Amino acid sequence: MDQTQKMTLNFQKTILLIALLPGLMFVLPPTTPCQNAFTHWLRPLGVPQPVRASANTLYSPRERVKEQDTDLEFAVFKTSFSFPLSQSRDREWIAVSQLGLTSIHTRALLPDTGDPVPSELWDINVGLVHRQRLSNGWTLGANFMISSPSDRPFNGWYEMAIMLNGFLRIPSHKRNAWVFFLNYSTNREFLPHTPIPGAGYLIAPSPRFNALVGIPLISISAEPATGLKLTGLYFPIHSVYLGAKYNCLAFLDIFTSFRWVNDRYFRAGREDRKDRLFWYEKRLEGGVTIRPTDGLELILSGGYAFDRFFFEGESYDDDRLDNRVDVGNGPFISARAAIEF
Repeated sequence: MDQTQKMTLNFQKTILLIALLPGLMFVLPPTTPCQNAFTHWLRPLGVPQPVRASANTLYSPRERVKEQDTDLEFAVFKTSFSFPLSQSRDREWIAVSQLGLTSIHTRALLPDTGDPVPSELWDINVGLVHRQRLSNGWTLGANFMISSPSDRPFNGWYEMAIMLNGFLRIPSHKRNAWVFFLNYSTNREFLPHTPIPGAGYLIAPSPRFNALVGIPLISISAEPATGLKLTGLYFPIHSVYLGAKYNCLAFLDIFTSFRWVNDRYFRAGREDRKDRLFWYEKRLEGGVTIRPTDGLELILSGGYAFDRFFFEGESYDDDRLDNRVDVGNGPFISARAAIEF
């Protein structure tokens, strides 16, 4: 069996895995994605948190690779899980995990080194989130994550990453609060290995509006009319989300969104251990959310992806033209199931 046939077989296996998604959701580890730890900190402490599980897939059909005589298609499969270990009025411990797999079918090469684009990119995360209310009413929190975003997960220390966040919330004027945090990550999009402080002010005059305005994070959620919810999020440098959702029926929402996303992987066998394989993509998306019963949510969507490319280097500003593979624009479809209990 030649290399092309092996890649085709692997891709077919991934599609079969996706087809089994509804059943797999209850077998594989389900969770809140690790990057949502910060959002979790903003939830009221003392309110019992349920077990949360989710599984989602995304499929992008074959598109041309620029300046190479080949094309590229890929499928993404993710599961996530959030499980409260201990909860009380003033303290909580929550375990989180996420399993992600991107299966890629292409003959594209990284042009500077001549290495093939990996056929599989994994992202495996496990960690803990802790929050505690102090005697003066302040809330202190921290979370620790260890992950292995790589084509060969846990191949070695240089294919692993750690993230540590510290968080302090100080109540101010009824529902508002000052928020301070410190982030350390070995796989941040910018300035990895450098601790970065942040601060902001949480404005929440009512359940229909809240905004966290600060440095480096900005987050806004508003309901300007009954059934209509607008959401915006920005985190440096290239993480953007803008969304609108309308509640048509008690069990049905329609939504549209724009995302600018990026992922970073430690490719095993790379020449420079400081290099990472970056993936950038912008998406316009629309779909429906169905809630057939309490605690269960099904999301079906599709859209158009553009400005998509890989590159391998240390940073976007200095190296985004190095070992670069540009992928043509094209449609995608996505499905997600989430449950809490």
